[in-house]
Amino acid sequence: EEKKEKLQASSQPQNSSANQGKLAIPKKITPNKPVAVKVQPPAIAKANSNNAAKPKQMQMVVVSNDLRFFDLVQATYKNNQNIEVKPKFPAPGEYTVFSDYNSSGEKEQVSVEKVSIPGEVPFPTELESYSKTKTFADTKIDLNLSEPNIKAGKKVTLKFDLKQAKNSKPIKDLKPYLGQKANLVVIKSSSSLGETDYIDTENVKKSPNSQVHFTTKFPQPGTYKLWLQFNRNGKVKTADFWVTVNS
Repeated sequence: EEKKEKLQASSQPQNSSANQGKLAIPKKITPNKPVAVKVQPPAIAKANSNNAAKPKQMQMVVVSNDLRFFDLVQATYKNNQNIEVKPKFPAPGEYTVFSDYNSSGEKEQVSVEKVSIPGEVPFPTELESYSKTKTFADTKIDLNLSEPNIKAGKKVTLKFDLKQAKNSKPIKDLKPYLGQKANLVVIKSSSSLGETDYIDTENVKKSPNSQVHFTTKFPQPGTYKLWLQFNRNGKVKTADFWVTVNS
């Protein structure tokens, strides 16, 4: 009989600074079903006023601490002080939740929450791929780096080349996603994920039609995981890659 029981979850804020957003995560979570998370963003938390401006944009990134699982969800604004996000937690295990806020007139802010779902953690069924190529049924993505040897602290351009899987011809039917050509999330592999492991990237608007370029700086040596999200044929697809950064 398939187990559908709800599992107890616990969350602990990693940073209690006044500039951090506040998340209310339910104590009981059903695996693989959306969890209604109430959010009080930093700008609202500081102002504590009904007149506080809501963020222009907020998204929540959920990753398992081994970076195998990834989910990105957008906020639903009910009113200025009532924001709801519905991420999924697929199975028992340790997760980190990054809440990425872009408030009016303020620099982008990231808040971090830890979520622990007790139970038997599923054993990985396949090895992680460190290839610079990802292939779906209809799309092939190649990751090319502006520098073959990435150095910590140095600006680098990440170039994603998208082609037809069947004939390797450049694709011409990308649709906007999250207001841009594609979206990229970068997180550093760490024994304890924190705010500084969430890496800021900038979309390069002038790139060839079949390519998506981003610039970033990897602050420290180590391994980083990249999730490129793009909209094609009415479906959002996520291509994941690993890069190694040297000192």
